[in-house]
Amino acid sequence: MSEQLWWGTYPPLGLGTPVGKGEGLYLQQGPDAALALPLDAPSFVVAHPSLPLLYVVSEAAESSLHVVSVESAPTVLATVPTGGADACHILLAGDASVAYVSHYSSGDVAVVQLGADGLPVADAPQQLLGHEGNGPREDRQGGPHAHSAGFAPGGKHVLVADLGTDELRRYRVADRGLLEADGIAATLPPGAGPRHFAVRGENIYVVCELDHQLRTYRWSAADAEADLIAEVPTTTAPQRTGNDINDAHVALVEGADRDVLLVSVRGVDVIALFDLSPEGEARYRTSLDVGEWPRYFAAIGDRLHVGCERGHEVRSYDLAQVLSLPAENSVGGMAALPYETATVTSPACVVSQPPA
Repeated sequence: MSEQLWWGTYPPLGLGTPVGKGEGLYLQQGPDAALALPLDAPSFVVAHPSLPLLYVVSEAAESSLHVVSVESAPTVLATVPTGGADACHILLAGDASVAYVSHYSSGDVAVVQLGADGLPVADAPQQLLGHEGNGPREDRQGGPHAHSAGFAPGGKHVLVADLGTDELRRYRVADRGLLEADGIAATLPPGAGPRHFAVRGENIYVVCELDHQLRTYRWSAADAEADLIAEVPTTTAPQRTGNDINDAHVALVEGADRDVLLVSVRGVDVIALFDLSPEGEARYRTSLDVGEWPRYFAAIGDRLHVGCERGHEVRSYDLAQVLSLPAENSVGGMAALPYETATVTSPACVVSQPPA
């Protein structure tokens, strides 16, 4: 039996359109994908590390966190309102004792404690941590927009990438929660729009949606701050679809002879490859054509799975072929590779769940 892939999706007409229009969790096994559980705009999904559970957020004006059993037929076991608007990301603690939910529109982070059974211990978050501020882009930065959260090097702090205020907000982890108003770990250039980040050693690699830069920050455990050490454009390839370029996701992949950062760029519709030196310098190599509007991707096993949101398809590439792509032979060039495809309406996120 092949590995199970669970795809979260947006409504058929895309992000920002009314929810509850037939979207939900899709199950993909091999080349086949089908709607398995209707849910309102389940835009982000993470898997429990040991139990057959998925944690799913509904990205709506009144957002919720769902716990879904996938032991047999997918079933919602619990739903908790998260207290914010347009939840777009879940960070799960390593021991699965806490889920941190980021809200794009309201700009806050909900702390939801989980029991040993993987279910929420209460019918509301234990904390809802807000923030104030804005940025120079009036159309995108009128207020705080918490886009994702992750653990800082060392695991003692949670960092929140705030696209609206151009900051990495910092919260110290404390007793299955976060200390309020702990501070700012890094202030990015005005209009940068930090969205997602990946961590390797003491380095934090931040993909910036609005000014299309990949920035490298060095974490200082002594003062819990991050200093900018390098920045490089996310791709040299030109825009091809949509009205703008919107950088999206970043992930670290360990290669046979070097670590590689992968960055998805919507509008250009590529995944860019950056080689990491032993010291952590990110060096642009090339970009891979991956279909229309690649919001999210994941390296799972020996495959790279890409959700093409506006193309309404998911693509699967041989990961070894992706990591072996040669450097671009001309500025702005794009590579192409064979892939397998399946139809998924407005794919937004993917996780794997090994078969029972």
